[in-house]
Amino acid sequence: MTRLLRGFDRILSRVEGVVVLACIAVALAIGTAQVVLRYVFNTGYHWSEVMFVFITVTGMLFAGSMAVREDRHVRVDVVPMLLPRFGKLATRFLADLVALALCGYFVYCGVRYVLFLKLMGTLSPETGIPDWIFYLLVPVTFSLLVLRYLQSLRRTASGTVPVAHGSDPTHLGGGT
Repeated sequence: MTRLLRGFDRILSRVEGVVVLACIAVALAIGTAQVVLRYVFNTGYHWSEVMFVFITVTGMLFAGSMAVREDRHVRVDVVPMLLPRFGKLATRFLADLVALALCGYFVYCGVRYVLFLKLMGTLSPETGIPDWIFYLLVPVTFSLLVLRYLQSLRRTASGTVPVAHGSDPTHLGGGT
């Protein structure tokens, strides 16, 4: 089972990395083209702003999933720094559990909203693309975050929490 989970994690990590890199490249191309068109040729595309924002947000949400996987997401470590190893693990487990519940709630609400938008049949005025396609990003990316927080909870419960980049290697105790 562990081997299967590791394989799935590797595939998912590669997909996340490719999506983030593609989003960076496409957003950079759209943003640069729009600036050149606007300020050099006094023209532009009416859809570029909405697509730039959508692609940037997509990249950020996928990068957030990668950050949770690699234990590089932002969190406050002031209280856990003062606790013994068990307290650090317990506060981390509780924080991940709350984050998991919140992400699960966003998946649920996101799916409901996407279904509502499909029912309404609304289109983006800038692109002509159905709105539900844009909002599908919420349940998809937050589903990834749910998976990543489940992984984090599993690591924390087993005591195999990775050390965050740039942090003290003894931050969970166990060091001298």
